[in-house]
Amino acid sequence: MIRALAGAALVAALCVSGPAKAGPTEDAIAAAIQTLPTSRESADDGLIARDFLQNFYSGRDMRPAWFGKPVVGELNRALNKALTQGFRPADFDMGRLYELHDAALSGGPAELAAFDLLATDAAIRLVEYMVHGKVDPEKVSPSWNFNRPVIERDPVEVFDEYLDGPGFAALMELLWLDDFQYLQLIDALARYRQIEARGGWPEIADGAPLKPDMEDERLPALRQRLMAEGDLPVDTGAGLVYDAQTVVAVQSFQLRHGLTADGVVGPKTLASLNAPVSDRIDKLRLSLERFRWYVRGLGPDFVLVNIAGARTFVVLDGRPAWATRSITGSEYRQTPVFSDEIEYMVVNPTWSVPASIFRKDKLPRIRKDVGYLERNGYLVRNARGEVVSPGAVNWSAANPGVSIMQKPSENNALGRIKFMFPNAHSVYLHDTNDRELFDRDNRNLSSGCVRVEDPFVFAGLLMRKDSSWTQDRMQAILESGKTTRIDLPEPMPVLLTYWTAWVEDGVVQFREDPYERDAAVLKALNADS
Repeated sequence: MIRALAGAALVAALCVSGPAKAGPTEDAIAAAIQTLPTSRESADDGLIARDFLQNFYSGRDMRPAWFGKPVVGELNRALNKALTQGFRPADFDMGRLYELHDAALSGGPAELAAFDLLATDAAIRLVEYMVHGKVDPEKVSPSWNFNRPVIERDPVEVFDEYLDGPGFAALMELLWLDDFQYLQLIDALARYRQIEARGGWPEIADGAPLKPDMEDERLPALRQRLMAEGDLPVDTGAGLVYDAQTVVAVQSFQLRHGLTADGVVGPKTLASLNAPVSDRIDKLRLSLERFRWYVRGLGPDFVLVNIAGARTFVVLDGRPAWATRSITGSEYRQTPVFSDEIEYMVVNPTWSVPASIFRKDKLPRIRKDVGYLERNGYLVRNARGEVVSPGAVNWSAANPGVSIMQKPSENNALGRIKFMFPNAHSVYLHDTNDRELFDRDNRNLSSGCVRVEDPFVFAGLLMRKDSSWTQDRMQAILESGKTTRIDLPEPMPVLLTYWTAWVEDGVVQFREDPYERDAAVLKALNADS
């Protein structure tokens, strides 16, 4: 059975025409309803919304909803608009829908009934997929906890009101997403589909790394490849020399793909250049689907962490306000996908080292050099929480029976500030004492938490509604050296998400798939309904 429609679909009830006398078409629809299999697996007609169909047509005395009415054109336009947002014609059985429509034009009640049922099924699938996404995120992300939109009214009633009232287009106007990033992704998808329609881009042959001023027969293919995405202006450059203009274009490509922007076409850059345009299209479709999972119902202000891209964004009044480089979890200590609210900040934080990090990372270092603890500001506590001397601990034991805590300082692993949203994953955002890591191209390096570059700019944005908050106040707290909790004026939603494609400052960005999550989502997105 379908899930509930979005709350946005609830408007004032409209009058619905009363029951009409049953005719041949109504009888044909009733007969078709009676033959619907109860199990989707036993069906061969492509219909998925069986319970909905039965309730919908029973409620309207089996009257057809679509054929010969303006809503047919509205449905067609809506389905084609959905294709621009990453769906496939097969998601709505559009080929068969058009065949049945043609058959109904010259056929009888049975043909009309078959078309009408499939049209209703396609429409409810479109509504369902736009509201919740086609893929169930809970099946591909075990940490998923995002709220899903629901309504209290019967979706059958809502659907019936719109089809016999303001129309299907009016219903869809309430459901199309107008998120800034989502709309940019739609534009990017259209652009890359145009590239595909033109034949894609050439593959560049393997060989020695291409370096500036080198002469190489692969340069014409490289230029054509860079022109395809706009990194190099069309009809720019010629010859076999790797000239400065082409180097700049390669650097642009590298920046957009999270690669070292040195202008050298080495193995990683070559592999990215040779990825087919279909791969880029799939990444854009995946990002559109992931947006549909969570973006509906968001307020105008929120923080968004792109785990795969290692970027953190602040959105204010529905528009991107600030972005910064971040460090997210490694392949083996993955940052989870979930949502929460940042409630407070801690300036001059202590760091209680998690047991897993203590065992795997710290204990081997301490066994080699117990002085590591004092040099880096760690306190040792026994099972009762009492501070003990490092020399009193049997560090060679399999379980020394102690924990360690790092005192506030410039050397603290959390840096000078952390941003807290208490959660079951013990994940939060924080500063770092290892800031040179932000300069790395691959920043999936942490133990699960998210390190934020320019954390004090971030803090100022979170505190913008507190008129008493100033830079001087922050500086005074920092200089005190005391661990200080600062509550936000109001909680700030934070979304930890995973995109391998997005648009930033008008530039399409692509990344590799550090947690290898794309394949499972893409398989589900491309699966038959």
